[in-house]
Amino acid sequence: MPQATATLSAQLAGAFEPHPEVMRLPLAQLAGALPPGPTLRLYAVTDQPGLYVLHAPSLAAQGAMFSRVVALIERRDMPRDHVVTMNAVAANARRFGEDPAGLTAGNNFSAAQIAQFFELAQRQHVSLTEGERALQTLLAQWGLIRQEAGEGGMTWRAASPRDFLITIPGTGKGPAGEAIDTEVRAAILSHELGHWRFFSDPDYAHACRTYWWHQLTFTEREALTEELTSMGYDPSDRIVIDELQAYLLHTPARYMPLADLPGAGGVDIARVKRGLELSVRSVRQNAGQ
Repeated sequence: MPQATATLSAQLAGAFEPHPEVMRLPLAQLAGALPPGPTLRLYAVTDQPGLYVLHAPSLAAQGAMFSRVVALIERRDMPRDHVVTMNAVAANARRFGEDPAGLTAGNNFSAAQIAQFFELAQRQHVSLTEGERALQTLLAQWGLIRQEAGEGGMTWRAASPRDFLITIPGTGKGPAGEAIDTEVRAAILSHELGHWRFFSDPDYAHACRTYWWHQLTFTEREALTEELTSMGYDPSDRIVIDELQAYLLHTPARYMPLADLPGAGGVDIARVKRGLELSVRSVRQNAGQ
């Protein structure tokens, strides 16, 4: 067995142990509780009901668990109605200059979306990878997903429509040599928590959508969509608006990939960010009245 494969299997082994521990803590204590090494750990955030955080042992382990989930839910030019092969995921990743073993720095999915992946795989009789089996086992033991009896047999369902999982990688080298240190991990966590805000706060999400549709021009929306799709994201408004707010409002500047596009068909990212901040701030002010 190649060393990398053996290391990955060892990192995923903890997922198959019975009764895995769930650390329960408030959001303010989460960053300080993250492990320093390649540890698989789940956190339930007590003051944010429905929020769970999975700390994967490494970027490779995270990719092994989530690559095909990412492909199903949010990747550009990937089908939304069936699970593709790992070769298809790899080919899609290479189109955008990404390593398929890592694919994403972090992840965010509702429990319903993850259950959808396992349900589609079951219907298609698709064999799960070791990483996907680890994810399925973990989430079933943690109670985020479960099998229920349906008309056609057992089906995978989310335990609650309000449950939401974000994932971040452990520190160390990624499959393509990229370095994940504590600062990078903190930036990934902040970005993914932005997605939780969009998922869990209807007023905040409404403010982001309103800004997108009513304050940005068609040309600006087109330019921003092109930037995000060039990074491999699906061009749907569902994905683009969510990613835009997570990058502009929740990602430290040095890690924010969106850039100005000069010219008549371009976009001023700083201006877009200021406008989005004002839109969100007005919602907060109205909520306080």
